[in-house]
Amino acid sequence: MFRTKVQTGALILSVAVVFSGLTYVLYLHVVFPSLVPYHGGGERFALSLVNDYTSSIPWSAYTRLHVVLQANDTVQLYIDGIYACACTHYEVIIEAGDDSLLLLRSDAPVVGMFTAWQETPFERQLVAYPVFVIGLIGLTLSIKMNNRIARV
Repeated sequence: MFRTKVQTGALILSVAVVFSGLTYVLYLHVVFPSLVPYHGGGERFALSLVNDYTSSIPWSAYTRLHVVLQANDTVQLYIDGIYACACTHYEVIIEAGDDSLLLLRSDAPVVGMFTAWQETPFERQLVAYPVFVIGLIGLTLSIKMNNRIARV
């Protein structure tokens, strides 16, 4: 009787650890990349007469940050005050811990969007995957123990 309760507890604990590890892995690869500080997964912009056909958007990178510019017409892009290009599409990579100011200018009305995603920190993956694997090992051992006792 005591043995059955211990085995059931070990099985429940193993399932909980597998579930926790899997949830954290999914969070790191699905949700975390879009949690860009201050902006989420993107930022819309509109250049018009109201804002003198100019818009500036500051970006802060917790981890390596990818920012992609997409516009319906050509804009002049300045990164930290330095001219980068006249374009409708451009990708900027901001290294971890850096801040960057992206300035857009145009001679005509333009609308567009910055889409951003951040890379998952390696140290967080070093936590998530071992928890998941430990849970799988515990689950495997619990199932083998239950099968062995069921045969006896």
